[in-house]
Amino acid sequence: MVKYKELFQNRNLKNLHIVLTSMIAELSKLGILNQGTTNVIGMGVGKKIAKCLKDIFEELPKEDEDLLKFLIDFCDMCEDVVINGGEIGVKIDKCKYCPKQIGEAEIPGSACPIPSILTSCMRELTNNDDYKIYLWEGNKIIKKENGYCWFKIK
Repeated sequence: MVKYKELFQNRNLKNLHIVLTSMIAELSKLGILNQGTTNVIGMGVGKKIAKCLKDIFEELPKEDEDLLKFLIDFCDMCEDVVINGGEIGVKIDKCKYCPKQIGEAEIPGSACPIPSILTSCMRELTNNDDYKIYLWEGNKIIKKENGYCWFKIK
């Protein structure tokens, strides 16, 4: 059973993190939650976030790494992130978007919305459709290693 008091304290969660992760997790009860479903949702969400950012900010970071950091901070995704070129590592126990650990989704594999949200935002904000999520080992979006969930955007 998830202990929300600890999650709020350890991950610095806000109420909307619970809303987001619970909404995604509810798809698991319908039998339609997987990484593919989350990607489709995340791409749509990313477009809306980009639209909002274009309206709010006159200027956004130009460099990929700076833009990624800005988006992660703006969306309040995680307070411990490593960006190494196109590889992004989100500290597992600090992630605020996990539908499994926070939203209690019971599924095998991953259902992380972060890669698709960031990819979609970057495409929209730069008018460059070349940004894509690259797979690990041919078929995995997320690779868990050394306490981080790693994904690649190039």
